[in-house]
Amino acid sequence: MYHIIVNPIAGKGRTLEKVPLLTRFFDAHGMLYEVYETKCAMDAYAKACDACIAGSDGIIGIGGDGTIQEIAAGMYAASPGTVNVPLGIFPGGSGNDFVMTLAGGKAPALARYKQKNEQASAEGFFEAVRANRTTDVDLITANDMAFLNIGNIGLDARVVRNAVALKHRYGRYAYLAAVYKSIARHINMPLCVEIDGKKREGEYTLVAVCNGQYYGGGLHISPQASLTDGKITLCLVEAMSRPKTMTIFPYLVAGQHHRLKTVSYMTCEEVCLTLKTGAESLSLDGNLYEVMGQNGGSFTEEEKKYLSPHKLLNAENGEMRFKVVPGAIKVLL
Repeated sequence: MYHIIVNPIAGKGRTLEKVPLLTRFFDAHGMLYEVYETKCAMDAYAKACDACIAGSDGIIGIGGDGTIQEIAAGMYAASPGTVNVPLGIFPGGSGNDFVMTLAGGKAPALARYKQKNEQASAEGFFEAVRANRTTDVDLITANDMAFLNIGNIGLDARVVRNAVALKHRYGRYAYLAAVYKSIARHINMPLCVEIDGKKREGEYTLVAVCNGQYYGGGLHISPQASLTDGKITLCLVEAMSRPKTMTIFPYLVAGQHHRLKTVSYMTCEEVCLTLKTGAESLSLDGNLYEVMGQNGGSFTEEEKKYLSPHKLLNAENGEMRFKVVPGAIKVLL
């Protein structure tokens, strides 16, 4: 039995249209499947966890990066260490950043999954399912929560939170409005950063813990990251003033952010970030989780509406502990 988990509100509500593109192949080949539509945050997590425990030939996610993060996390929760059930990703979100790394770049991913190629991409994806054609990829755990692509905190995560909040007002311009709002209210984060046991303290504009290369709908934040090297690629952006933060996103779009003096990269296996004060939203593949500083911090009731109901272990003490799990999950390609 295959379990197809679909987020009906991802991709501007078009994900349900993708389901019959796949299921007709399952029907034609007499392969059993179950379709489950998620109803709320963490629903995909619970369903994936239950399916793995009960037994599944494969779990297929139809949605964006956030949906796939919940599914992968649920699968890992059911089988910590190595997940034996394969994960299939049929992207249906607005960003689909993880598959850009899987496909070998933004251009090939967009070419494969653009709307006019949906029939062909569904057929190719089904053949991978039927042949059980998988590749083992790493995942990263953040405290008690697994993710596949990128975990980030700071200015870029605030943009994600503000974009969700502003979507009803600005529609497709919400992300741009969120960038301006986030920059206008920007403050740097006081962090203790421990990398493979070595500590440093300072103020940072943003930190990205990368397994994949892309986030934010195709921004190439970490070109050197690999899904199969057993390493975290860590991007640190040291403290910047509000006016200077305006350079980050244009540089990111142009792929030239590495030229900024405040930007540095390193590879490692474990990272621990400890937020000293304030409240920040930690983004794991676009899903937002609250982190409270050691010396206090809080979100407004309005801000809490856009955060996951799941409370990360020790996040109320400002702790975010990341660890790579090499080859932990089999992804159908």
